[in-house]
Amino acid sequence: MTGESVAPPVKPRAGRSLWQRIREHQPIIVDLIGVAVLWQISTYFFSPAIVPPLGDIGEAIWKIFSQWSNLVSLLVTSIRVLVSLLLAFVLGTMLGVMMGLFKGVRTYARPLLHMIQGVPALSWVVFAVIWFAQVEVRIAFILLIGTLPAFALYVDSAVQSVNLDLIHLGQAFRASRLQSFTKIIFPAIVPEIMSAWTVNLGNGVRVAVIAELIGSTVGVGFQLLQAQSVFDMAGAVAWTLSLVAVLFVYQGIISFVESQLLSWRPKSEVA
Repeated sequence: MTGESVAPPVKPRAGRSLWQRIREHQPIIVDLIGVAVLWQISTYFFSPAIVPPLGDIGEAIWKIFSQWSNLVSLLVTSIRVLVSLLLAFVLGTMLGVMMGLFKGVRTYARPLLHMIQGVPALSWVVFAVIWFAQVEVRIAFILLIGTLPAFALYVDSAVQSVNLDLIHLGQAFRASRLQSFTKIIFPAIVPEIMSAWTVNLGNGVRVAVIAELIGSTVGVGFQLLQAQSVFDMAGAVAWTLSLVAVLFVYQGIISFVESQLLSWRPKSEVA
């Protein structure tokens, strides 16, 4: 044996302290506090009908979460967004994989997707009102057409960027098409898929609110329209913040799923 001492392996910490978790979210906390302070200061210079005090907004938020009739609208919008995004994800991923694997599909599908993305959401609302009689079908169509192209284009780009050396290695080991997709292509495109979810989640929430302004009798969009009709600025801000809170919950779920799917990647050693 040599005289050199060997340092014992460092055991990973089981969990993070509360302060560490707060430090991770310090930017958003500082931003929220700054916006709240500026908002409250502006209440001394503007009418409450234009800039309501934070107390009135807090009271309106409490009414949303304490009254079932209001909470239903928030839940309905959340479910509409989730179901539509799941459907757009399945269809968009299938189309994106086909675009990435087959040049002919990509040649004709990619310009069409870009054209669909260029159509304003309000135009799709008008089209949906004319084409469909059912309100839920209208909203689902608007959400689907507004989010599917991004999924397809992100997945197509990810498939195109898969390392060919890995594919050739799989072929050398006589991997089947299914094995090549599940063991090589899918792990490589997961980061792009999660990026697409992050982008489409915010886009889907915005599109859902616009879609609910036309014909819907329940949902955050309908509630915002009601608040606008009686000049209830505190209610409008409260509904908006409540929907942003739902968005943060969905973002947290996406981050958790991403961390699980990408747990095989080495951790960054940057402090």
